[in-house]
Amino acid sequence: MMSTTLARWKPSALALASFFILTIPAFAQTPPPSALPDLTPAQMREDLKFLKTEWASQDKSFSDTQRLEFERIVDNTTAAADKLSTKGFALEVMRAVAVARNGHTVARAANMMNALPVKAWWFADGLYIVKVQPELAYLIGARIEKLGSLSADEALAKIAPFISGTDQRIRFLSANLLTSPDVLEHVGATSGQEIPLTLRLADGRTEQVKLNAVSTPDPGDKGKNINRGYTVLVPDDPDLEGRWNHVLDPIKERSPLYTKRTDVTTSWLEDKKVFYIRLDAVSSVDDTPLDQKFAGIFRQSLLPSIPKTIVIDLRLNSGGDFFNTILFSQSLPRLVTPKGRILVLVSRATFSAGISTAAMLKGASQGNVTLIGETMGDSGQFWSEGETIPLPISKIGVEYSNQFEDYENGCTDPATCFWAVVAFGPRNISLTPEEKIDVTFADYAAGRDPVLEKALSLAK
Repeated sequence: MMSTTLARWKPSALALASFFILTIPAFAQTPPPSALPDLTPAQMREDLKFLKTEWASQDKSFSDTQRLEFERIVDNTTAAADKLSTKGFALEVMRAVAVARNGHTVARAANMMNALPVKAWWFADGLYIVKVQPELAYLIGARIEKLGSLSADEALAKIAPFISGTDQRIRFLSANLLTSPDVLEHVGATSGQEIPLTLRLADGRTEQVKLNAVSTPDPGDKGKNINRGYTVLVPDDPDLEGRWNHVLDPIKERSPLYTKRTDVTTSWLEDKKVFYIRLDAVSSVDDTPLDQKFAGIFRQSLLPSIPKTIVIDLRLNSGGDFFNTILFSQSLPRLVTPKGRILVLVSRATFSAGISTAAMLKGASQGNVTLIGETMGDSGQFWSEGETIPLPISKIGVEYSNQFEDYENGCTDPATCFWAVVAFGPRNISLTPEEKIDVTFADYAAGRDPVLEKALSLAK
């Protein structure tokens, strides 16, 4: 495998994208506080009044029926404020906002909840522990059968109303909330903060353990938005002080997906017959604009040696700036050899501008773009492009959505759709993966990557 070094380059061909990036910012993001202040019932009611009268008027994603349900939950929470804990209040705000079933219409309070000393992920065959505090190393690889009194599937159903988005988005974000005592107590899985977990251990034995919330957060979460639950799949740097043990620690040869997360990385696979691009974010992590990095990829790798197959991996891509991906996505399907292929890897974590990237690749297809993996974290139609408004007392950031985007039927009227999708978006495409693959825990724990393996088999 040979890595590609990206260079600074400012081609005039990308001036349009640079112009948009400079003049049309993506929706504002207000970082939520890491902890909630203690709130009185009167303060909760003040925040709820603001949510109902000020925030809700900005959001267009609710149907009429959903808006009535949103108001009902806010009114019931207002009436119950005298009995609510601060964390319970935050969860009810999440529940009210999630009624829209729109992934961008969200109350960002999940990272204010406490957490158990284990982290989990949903695989095709269940909910498994993939990361633990060192003293609990024997729990790695255990399947979670029950959380308190509820089976894993029952617990998922209980917390689903608190998570904004489609079923796939809920499945993606739920693993984080299912390991929070605050959340499990609120939905009735337990009657206290000590959580009994019934586990099927890696050796096949069934055991119940009782765990409490950690007092010191996972050091691997520092600087991360832990709502983005895909980070649990990538082991932390071995030199990170106090790092938690990970199921992939013994695996020396890992899929390129499970190496350190960044914005864009590239490599040649299959004896330089397949060019692999891993795009984790549609924004740059440093001072070099992403469009310049894309230009470097084209100049240094694709143009000198036009590949027959390009694999672009969007499985950990939760979004970024729509305008960073327009020229890249529209040009890539034209930069393979005749009868060459673009194989796009997607997952439930692929979201927002990550979905836009997949859609524009598909829209620019010369009949040579194939989607492989899971259904993505949103449908081909969603609302976005709003802003995050903090509630006045709790400072919970609540994002509204006011621009409609349709990547399957297409948008034709800027009066009803986000103008950039009207101008640049595809029409009459499908975002359903042609090759659907949901990875099992056994494959993941063994270091296998069936999604990438499928792509490489198609490349042959």
